[in-house]
Amino acid sequence: MVIQVLPSHVSDQIAAGEVVERPASVIKELVENSIDAGARNIEVRIEAGGKKTLEVIDDGIGMSPEDAEKCVLRHATSKIQIIDDLFAVQSFGFRGEALAAIAAVSRFELITRSKEASSGTKIVIEGGEKKSVEPVSANVGTRIRITDLFFSTPARLAYLKTDETEYRAIVKEILHAALAYPSIGFRLIKDGVNKLDYSSVTEPKTRALQVLKELFRDMIPLNIENSEITAYGFLSSPGNCIRSKHHQYIFVNGRPIQDFKLNYAIREAYVKSCGIEKHLHPVFLLFLEMDPILVDVNVHPRKQEVKFSEPQAVFSLVQRGVIAALEKHSVSELNTSSVVTFPKDGMRKLPSRSNSLEVSSRLFPSFSEQNKSREYQFSPSSFQSITQENPSKDILDEITSLTLVGQVGRRYIVAESEQGVIFFDQHALHERQRFEQFWNEYKARKQTIQKLLAPYQIELSEAEVSLLYEHKTFLHTLHFEVTFPKDQILEVHSIPQILVAEDLDGVFQELLEYFTNNQVGEHSIDRLMRKVLEYKSCRGAVMYGDKLEKIEMQQLLDDFLKTKWRNLCPHGRPNHVFFSFADLDKKFHR
Repeated sequence: MVIQVLPSHVSDQIAAGEVVERPASVIKELVENSIDAGARNIEVRIEAGGKKTLEVIDDGIGMSPEDAEKCVLRHATSKIQIIDDLFAVQSFGFRGEALAAIAAVSRFELITRSKEASSGTKIVIEGGEKKSVEPVSANVGTRIRITDLFFSTPARLAYLKTDETEYRAIVKEILHAALAYPSIGFRLIKDGVNKLDYSSVTEPKTRALQVLKELFRDMIPLNIENSEITAYGFLSSPGNCIRSKHHQYIFVNGRPIQDFKLNYAIREAYVKSCGIEKHLHPVFLLFLEMDPILVDVNVHPRKQEVKFSEPQAVFSLVQRGVIAALEKHSVSELNTSSVVTFPKDGMRKLPSRSNSLEVSSRLFPSFSEQNKSREYQFSPSSFQSITQENPSKDILDEITSLTLVGQVGRRYIVAESEQGVIFFDQHALHERQRFEQFWNEYKARKQTIQKLLAPYQIELSEAEVSLLYEHKTFLHTLHFEVTFPKDQILEVHSIPQILVAEDLDGVFQELLEYFTNNQVGEHSIDRLMRKVLEYKSCRGAVMYGDKLEKIEMQQLLDDFLKTKWRNLCPHGRPNHVFFSFADLDKKFHR
C-alpha cells in the first residue's frame, strides 16, 4: 500500500460532504451567511427541489472585490483570528468554509457589492475550479446562484430524495431561520411560485403566528433566567399538544439545534405538572441565550448539535421554567403584551448577567470560578426578555362558586357560575381530584427503607450494570442498597418502603432510563409513583355512565374549586368545557 496526498480538488469534494449533504444544507449555509452579513431581507429561489437551481439573494453589507475572491477559499473567515476565538463565536461561523465546500460540488456563481464600491464583483466556479472573476453592475448585498448540485459527484447525487422531499427539507431550514430572526424578512420561491413570504416584524410572537398559524393558538409565554443563561419562548397549553414532535424548536444564541435531552426535559415538565397522554407532545419554541464560552457549537460538522459546558444545569433550568409557566398560566390565552424587543440593528446580543428571577439562581456553577485563567469579556445586553404587564387570567380563577344544574346522560355534570356554564366529564373530574389527594399524601410521607429477606438478582447488560455502578452513590440516596457480584448481575438488598409491592425489574429499567438521559426530568421514584397513583385514581373514580346523586355531584364541584391543576385529568385529557354567557349570546344573535 502506497500512501499519497490527495489532490486538492478531491480533498475539497470529500470535505464538502461534511457540510453539504443535500440542497437544504446549501440553503442553511447561505441563509446563515446572509444573516451574518446583516441582511434585512433574504430571498430563496429553488427549482426541482434545489437539485437544478438554488439561489439566495440578500441586501446585507456585501463584499469588496478582494473579500469576494477570498471568501471562496478554504479556511477563509472574517470571524477567527486566534484559536480562543473558536470558543467565543456569536455569529454562525465560517463564511468562506461553506462557500468553498459548495463550490467544490456545483456550478457556482457569486455576485456581490459593498456599499463603498461603485460596482459589484462576479465570480464563477465549476466543480471547485475558478472560471472567471469580473466587475459587474449589482445592488448592495450578495447573490449566490448554485446550479447542478453534485454534478461532479454523481454518487452523492444518487442519494438525494424526490423533489418534494428535498423541498420540505428546505422549507424546514427557512422556518428555523425565520423563527430565530423575526426582524428579517424571508421569501421562498419554488419553481417560480411564491410559497413562503414572511415580512419583517418586531415581535417573536408575531413571527410565530406567521409560521405556526393554528398551532400557535393558546401558547403560553416562558421566561426564566439566572446569572449565566436566559431561556424564553412559548409553550403550547396542555390541551393543545399534538401527536408529532415536528413542531419543537430549540435555538441557542440564535442557532437552531437538535437536542433530544432538552426535548425530553420539556415533555417531562408537562408530565410532572399537569399530565400528558403518551402519544401527545407539546409544541414549543425555546430560545437559549448564554455566554458563547459556555456552549461549544463546533461539535457537529453542520452545527446541528451543541455541547453545553454544564448540560444538567441547562436542562434543570429549562424544566423548572416550563413547570412554572404551565402552573401559572394553565389554559390562559397568550398575552398580547408579551413581547421580545430586539435591538434596532436586528442582531442578537447576550443576555444581561443580572439575576432577575429567584428560580434556581445558581444552577450554573460560576464558570469564571471554574476557569479563572480565562478572561473572556463581553458587553452587557440590550436584550429585553418577555414581559407581562397585564397577564391574562384563566376565567376559572374568577369562579368562586358553582351551582349544580344536573347530570346529562350519566356522563357529564352541568354547573352554572356567574360567568357562564361548565360541562364536566365526571370521570376525568373525579380522577384528577383523587390523584392530587394521593399525590399530596405520598409527598408528605417520610421515606423509609425496606430490607429484603433475600437479595433480589437482576440480570442486565454489561453497559447497564456499568451505568448503575457509576451512579451507585445516587442509588444509595434513593434508599437502594445494591451490590455487583458479577459482570452482568445486580443484587438488590434494600429498597424504599413505598416500592415494596412494585416490580423491581421495571423499577430498575426506569432508573436506567433516568440515568441514560443524564438525570433529566422528574425524579425516578416520583415518576414510578406517578404511574402507580394514576392507575389507583382511575380505578376508584366515578365511572363514565354512573348515576350520581345531587349531593355527590355538588361535592365534586366543591372539590373542583380546591383542585390545584383542575383543567386536565392525570392522563392529560380535558375534564371540562366552559361556555361564557357572552359566547352563548353570540350563538343566539343577542
